[in-house]
Amino acid sequence: MDLRELRSLVALADLGGIARASEKLHLSAPAIHKQLKLLEAELGIQLYEKVGRKLHLTQAAEILLPYSRDLLAGHDGAIAALQEWKGLERGIVRVGAGPATSVYLLPGLLRGYRRAFPKVDLVIETGNSPNLIEKLGNGSLDLALMVSSQFPEEPNLLVEQSWDMEFVLVCNLADVPRRCKMSDLKRFPFILFRKGSRMQNAIDRYFSDVNFHPSVIMAFDNADAIKAMLRAGLGISLLPYWIVGDELKKGRLTMIRQRERSLFSKLELVRRKSTYTPGPVAAFIELTRSHSFKKLCLKS
Repeated sequence: MDLRELRSLVALADLGGIARASEKLHLSAPAIHKQLKLLEAELGIQLYEKVGRKLHLTQAAEILLPYSRDLLAGHDGAIAALQEWKGLERGIVRVGAGPATSVYLLPGLLRGYRRAFPKVDLVIETGNSPNLIEKLGNGSLDLALMVSSQFPEEPNLLVEQSWDMEFVLVCNLADVPRRCKMSDLKRFPFILFRKGSRMQNAIDRYFSDVNFHPSVIMAFDNADAIKAMLRAGLGISLLPYWIVGDELKKGRLTMIRQRERSLFSKLELVRRKSTYTPGPVAAFIELTRSHSFKKLCLKS
């Protein structure tokens, strides 16, 4: 079994077509097709089939896929380690983050790393938490910066660093009390994140804990969209302080102080569990241990 054949299979699975796989691997489409057919002949199985105009992996290929990813990750890690030891590789760090985290928190962290390690290439990718977790698992990302799930649901991931973060109630409505019980806000519309995001999961757990059931009129997957609706006076939201700190300071939004406890969660730097961590990635992790994000909490 040739690693090139396994790499073609993984590319086909990730990209959904031979043409796209050939572009990623810098090979011709016939070369990709030949490698897949050689793999099929060696294993005595069919790896994919055409349904309509699309290619779909067979059940046999789905069984083979995670083992192929592990083999390729181990091979690439070994090569990277040797190149680093020989001083031939400048290095690369691939970091994933959610849209809001990428805008408000990641630039300062990357700026500090760039100053310390100017020759290391930084590759940044945005996405939602499930997408980032999947890419950490298959080796497409080295690290991800995301809101904690608060549950150990990903046993193959390791939290390298975490920071406390506070959520605050904000709006631009004149008739909302500035200090009140959550129950006093029942008559006002709320604008929140879409269900399923880690941000919204934390908010939903908090509302459940304080026995509050908001009237949600809008739900977005983008924090800036929520803020635009708030500035237009369309409702109330519960957002991380680091997202709305500037708006509060400039008077574009107003904070509501609830009598119940505040919502706290954690921002986490996560990586895949591995026996080897490349030097540039280890240096990035070490840098975060002394990095202080501003405005994660009201008193920070």
